[in-house]
Parts: sequence; C-alpha cells; structure tokens
Amino acid sequence: MQALSVWPSKGGFGVVPQLNFEVGSSSYLSISTRNRRRKRWNLVESGCVSKHNAFLSVSNSLRFSCSGACWRSIRFDSKYGFYCLKLLIFSGLRRGSLDASVVVAWAMEQQEIGNELLIAESNSVDGLSEKSETENVDYPSLDRVEDSDENNDKEVSAEIDIKSEGKFGMQENARVDVRALAQSLWSAKTADDVEEVLKDMGQLPLRVHSTIITGFGKEKKLECAMALFEWLNRKKKETGGIIRPNIFIYNSLLGAVKQSQQFGEMEKIMNDMAKEGLHPNIVTYNTVMAIYIEQGEATKALNVLEDIQKKGFTPSAASYSQALLAYRRMEDGYGALNFFVEIRDKYLKGEIGKDTNEDWENEFVKLENFINRICYQVMRRWLVKDENLSTNVLKLLIEMDKARLQPSRAEYERLVWACTRYEHYVVAKELYTRIRERHDNISLSVCNHLIWLMGKAKKWWAALEIYEDLLDKGPKPNNMSYELIVAHFNILLSAARKRGLWRWGVRLLNKMEEKGLQPGSREWNTVLLACSKASEYSAAVEIFKRMVEKGEKPTIISYGALLSALEKGKLYDEALRVWQHMLNVGVKPNVYAYTIMASVFTAQGKFNMVELVFQEMAQSGVEPTVVTYNAIISACARNSVSSAAYEWFHRMRVQSISPNEITYEMLIEALAKDGKPRLAYELYLRAQNENLNLSVKAYDAVVQSSEAYGATIDLTILGPRPPDKNCKDRNNIDTVYGKHGSIEFVTSLSNTCVFMVHEIAKDYDSAP
Repeated sequence: MQALSVWPSKGGFGVVPQLNFEVGSSSYLSISTRNRRRKRWNLVESGCVSKHNAFLSVSNSLRFSCSGACWRSIRFDSKYGFYCLKLLIFSGLRRGSLDASVVVAWAMEQQEIGNELLIAESNSVDGLSEKSETENVDYPSLDRVEDSDENNDKEVSAEIDIKSEGKFGMQENARVDVRALAQSLWSAKTADDVEEVLKDMGQLPLRVHSTIITGFGKEKKLECAMALFEWLNRKKKETGGIIRPNIFIYNSLLGAVKQSQQFGEMEKIMNDMAKEGLHPNIVTYNTVMAIYIEQGEATKALNVLEDIQKKGFTPSAASYSQALLAYRRMEDGYGALNFFVEIRDKYLKGEIGKDTNEDWENEFVKLENFINRICYQVMRRWLVKDENLSTNVLKLLIEMDKARLQPSRAEYERLVWACTRYEHYVVAKELYTRIRERHDNISLSVCNHLIWLMGKAKKWWAALEIYEDLLDKGPKPNNMSYELIVAHFNILLSAARKRGLWRWGVRLLNKMEEKGLQPGSREWNTVLLACSKASEYSAAVEIFKRMVEKGEKPTIISYGALLSALEKGKLYDEALRVWQHMLNVGVKPNVYAYTIMASVFTAQGKFNMVELVFQEMAQSGVEPTVVTYNAIISACARNSVSSAAYEWFHRMRVQSISPNEITYEMLIEALAKDGKPRLAYELYLRAQNENLNLSVKAYDAVVQSSEAYGATIDLTILGPRPPDKNCKDRNNIDTVYGKHGSIEFVTSLSNTCVFMVHEIAKDYDSAP
C-alpha cells in the first residue's frame, strides 16, 4: 500500500498519491459486495475534501470489516490554519470478534518536534499500538528556542482548537466530530456531566478520549480533562475492565497537567498509574521532566533522565532536549555544553540512535542547533544581569570553540546588542572579531552600536578601528556612523581644549581628515579655544586661516577664541582688525567678545573705548557679567593701575553684580603692589565676610605689602594661611601625566576624562 500524505493548500487538503483498497487483503479494508467481485476503490474519489473541515467518508451502504489500518505522518502548516480531522464511525457495521473493528478513525493530536502529527498504527482494542504512541510531552521545538528570558517553549505546530465548532449532534450516518464532541464537554466538571453527553455514543475508541484530553490541556481546561478521566475509571468498573484508561490516556492527562500548569496533580496521577499496574513509558518520563522544568525544579528533571536509563529505557531525542532545557533554566551554559558533548560522543560511537524509530541523523542536527541556542540565551542572560559577567561569556565562547560549535552570525549580533555597559566592551570586541573572521557580512547597525559602546567605555581608538573597517571592508558607513565617530573625536578634542593641548587638537583634526571625516565649526572652534587657553596666538591664526580655506564659515566662537589668543599675546592692533572684520561680515558679538575687547582697550589704557564697548553692549541688549568686570580689573592690575581697578570694582557693585574670588584676588594684588596694604587688607576681610575662599597668593600679597610699607595689621584676624592650590594641582598633573612623553591619560581637574592617545602622541616630545 502506498503511503498517504496530506497537507493544507489554499483550497483545502490534497491527498496524494491515490490509495487503493483491494478486496481480500488483510492489510486493506475488505469491502463486501453482492457478487463478491474484486473491485478497486480509489480513496481520493471516495473522500470528501473541504476547505474548512477535511475528513474522509465512505458510504454507509457498504459493509466492511477492518483488521488493521496503517496510518502515516500528516504535516500541517499553521499559515493556513488548522484543519479538523473527523473521526468517522459508520452505522450498520458488522461487529467482529474484537467488537472494535467497526472503527476507521482519523484523530488529531499534536507532535511537538518538527510540527508533525503522528497517527500511529492501530491493531488493538484501543486503536493504538504501544510502539506508535504519539508523544504528548510538551518539550521545546529543537529547531528554535524563543528569545524570551523565561523561554516559554512556544510551539509553531498547529493546535487543536476545540472551541471553534458548534454543538455536538448525532448525524444520520452516525459520524462523530471530535472537536464538536469536545465542545459538548466544555462545561463538564464531573463524571456525571460526561456521562450525560456520552451515554448514547456507544463505545468510542480510547484514541478519541486521549485526543480530547490533550485538547483540554491546550485550552487549560484541566477540570474537564479530569472529569473525562474519572468517567473512564467508572466505565472500567461497569465493563469489567474492557474500557479502562491505558498508558496513553495517562500520558495525555499528564500533558494536560503540564499545559494547564496545575502541577500538583502530577503526583496523584503517577500514584494512580502505579495502583493500576501501569508502567511509565518514555513519553511519561519526558512529560514528568517537562513538568519539573516548568515548576523551576530543573535538578529533579535531570534526575528523571537518570531514572530513565537506570530502568532500562532508551532516552529519546525529546528526553535529551528536556535535559538541555533544564540546564538552560539553571543558566548553566557549561553544564549544557558538556552534556551535549557527551551525547555527541555517544552518537558518533553508535551508542545511541540504534534500534529506535527516530531519525537520529535529523534529530542530532536539531539537538546541535538547540545547544547553540541555549548557549546564546545563557550568555545573553549573563550580559543583562547587574553584575559584570563578561569573563563568563568569554569563557563559554572558548568552550564552544573547543566543542566545535559555532553560533550563527545572527546570534553573535544579538549578543553584541546585549552589550550595553562599558564593562562589556571586551566581549563586544571579541564578538566583532569573530563575526569579521567567520562570516562574510556584518550588520551596519551592529557596527554603529559597537562604535557607540567603545566610546562609552572610553576606547575611542577601538571605535576608530571599527570605522576604518567600515571604510575598507564594508558595509558602507551611514550618517549614524559618521555622527558617532565625530562625537568621539569631539570628546578627545574637548579633553585637549580643557588642558590647552592644542597640538593634540591639531593632530586630531588631521586624523579626522585622513579618515574622510570633515571637521565642522565645532571641531575647529574647539582647537581654537585650546590655542587660546595655551596663549598660542600664532597657532590660533593658522587654525583660523585653515578653517576658512576648508570652506567652514567662522562663528562668533571662532572669532572670540582668536581675539582671546591675540589679547593674551598682547597683539592688540591685530585683535582690533579681527574685531572690525567680524563686524563687517555681519557676525554679532556676544558678551565673551565684548569682554575681550574691553580687556584689550583697558590694557591699552583707552578707558574711553571701554566706555564705548559698554554703550554698544547696552544698545545690543547684552548685559555685562562678573567676567566682564574681572577682565577689566585684571587688565588694570597687570598695568599697575590699581585706582582704575578699584573704581571698576565699585562700579560693578553699583550695577548689583556680586564680585567673586577672582575679583577680590586681582584687586587685592593690584592694591598691594601699588603700595596700598591697608585697602588690600580691608578687601581681604570683606571677602572673608562674604564667605569667599581666597587663594594663598592674595594672603601673601597682603602680608608682604604690609611688611614692605610698614602697615600695622593684625594678621591673626586674617586667619591661617590658605593651602596652596597650585601645588595640589601640580601634584595632580604629575600623577596624571607621568614622566614619559607618550601620554596615556589626560584628566581635567573638574571632570575626569580618560582616553587613549598613543597614536597621536607617538611624535610628541614631552608632556607639559
């Protein structure tokens, strides 16, 4: 007899090839006619195929006996929905010696692996043989493991939707709809409720009850399943054991317990099996393992596997997959890996996979895929934990290499996405290297994430290497890649600006252009500010010219930085020309630019021009700040014009601008140097009364001036000499820079900023 295969199509079920029944064959349906002529009946022509309900029927006018029926695997695709297979029981059938040959049944039951429903060979009163039992254990599909943290073991195979059809009713040809029958039992809570529905049904094969119990489990209706089970127990007493729950019924009930998550019933069911003298089979043990795993007792599940082997059973692929899943729930990636290696060695030696009905060549591939997924999930769980388990991830990757297991590129990339903390940069870099070495392509979004992570870990040069790989090996960087790497350069440039390391800033600009990154006004301005901080006016002028040559339009920050550098270099005439050029090109000055020009004019002694600057500020709506007055007072102090400095001090107080430490320190130094120790002394006390902490330089200026000019001052009122801030800063700088020219760390006193600068500092002669 040819094999029968059924699959869903857009128009319903297709049945191929044609299956013929021949009269007189013990392996086929024996069809009796009046003239007893041998006839050949085509099942396709006799079958009834529907788009929504697929079932096979034979006219009840035919008399036949069934001595056996051979069933084959049926595959369903959930894309097209699940089609109900009808159990057909024909009226007017001649009863045989077994009183069960009247049944030709198609019953629907789910198989967890490969989306395959196995309908077993029927040769007994139960309609099933022990070898062909459908495994009801709900173990995970080996083709994939869900990405959820708890791994709910979702299946992709079709389910029995026992609620989808209408009420059950007997039809004229006594055809029983299993799904509708289950719907009629939907509200059953006791065996009496089941009896009310089934009392007129006659003797149904246990296959029907097993399927219904499994369906109730899928719908988490354990109460209904238990009611049907109790009804079967009652029938056992009424029929003297002819109808009684068999091992398949118990396995279905255990599966229902697992699906409904009412795990407390498991012990009761197992005890009931023992009382009935039924010995568990491999499906029973697999289901028990699944229940233990769902309960969070993975160790007990592994103990069940040991019991299977001790009792002489051969573990199935489902048994091994459940054990691997137990290790997954314990987040023991090493244990799962070692267990798989042990299985593989036994398989290669031929110690497992013999004398079984399973296709172990295919099942082993699934187990290998499964262990890869388990290791991936365990590593991902480690990465999302609060504690740093990066070392564990690296070790498991090495162990996978030793076991000759290689995660897919997609799994590597998903692990990269799980790296979000700065400690993960080591793992992320290792994963990136593996993808580049072992796979042809890599996702651009993953590369961008790596660039971001390397920057977060202050590994900017590692980020630059990834960007260089994008340029050399692909994929082509996009705007996000560009923005990320430029942001990293800005961090380096900002660190150089804070320390006044303008040479580093220039080299960073050169490096950006070398890598095809066009510096913008922000980058140019940062280097200009570094030049200003270092009082490198000539370098500032060159950077400004280069900025214009590159087509970048200078901003007020650019002009302000250049003016500041020129002012510090005492190039006042050049500063004035830059000021005029700025006004001519329409760049509106800000308070910073006005402050610099006020300082320039003060240094030149042109206080009338300072007044004009303040008038322009008022007309432009720009309010002077304490920095503005400090710049003027500082310029007066440098030019030994203490009287003018004192006048501007009173003027700022009239303008309700509170002086700060710099204001008092510069003014005290100017007065002390100009031979006015008493006034300097009074200002020092006033600063103390305003809770300002002046530097040791101001304290020493008051003391030295009073001694030099013979002023009688009670130094005890000044309090103790303040600590020397410059010494503290110098010690900090020495600690940070070290004694070598190749500077590795740069630290801002206000905000620590650590970064690697080996490549830039190769030709840097010495640290500042």
